[in-house]
Amino acid sequence: MIDLGAESSNATAARVGADEQIATLVPAVEGLVEHAVVSVETYEPRVVKACLAAGARVLNMTGREHEDEMLTLAAEHDAAVVMCFGETANVREVSDVSPDADPVPVLLDHFGARLERARSLGVDRVVIDPGMGFFYGNLVDPMVRVRHQTRVLAQTFRLRPLGAPVCNVLPHSYDIFGDEFRKAEGFFAVLAVLGGAHLLRVHEVPHLRTVLNALELLEVR
Repeated sequence: MIDLGAESSNATAARVGADEQIATLVPAVEGLVEHAVVSVETYEPRVVKACLAAGARVLNMTGREHEDEMLTLAAEHDAAVVMCFGETANVREVSDVSPDADPVPVLLDHFGARLERARSLGVDRVVIDPGMGFFYGNLVDPMVRVRHQTRVLAQTFRLRPLGAPVCNVLPHSYDIFGDEFRKAEGFFAVLAVLGGAHLLRVHEVPHLRTVLNALELLEVR
């Protein structure tokens, strides 16, 4: 699966309007749909509508402000949805999480009602994303952030009562891996897989393919 987006979720990145996102994404979606399953990351309903019409099969939904409208569009196009954790209208609005508390009860409470609503609107294929790749105002210390991310990766299996697959973004953790940061995804992939993740969002595809293949061949569970 290839995940495309026209606006970074980084708190300091420039905002990109819906028209510009559509102009950027639609040609890319149209060029890729014959070769791969295409996912589109956005929180703008007009972008969702244009990209699903262009052939995208997955909506990576990074906002809640227009959630019902976006879910309805996904249902109309028989598209799957990646439902991202977030208490605000969209991930560009900075929020906090509690780095010292058990993160799982918050995630269970957060996704329970949202999943029920998605299913009531006709979206049968939903993957939940605990939001480990997004910026949080109180996780600016790199080690505090990566410890929180690691707890979620290792305990993904505790989200099983929700009845939905889980997508996890893999950290890079420059402060731990330094110049070898591109290998960090392989390390965190092992934790994520053993923790029970179903889908991984990655950048180092060849490296991750090798690591995941090794886990499969060795029948690591």
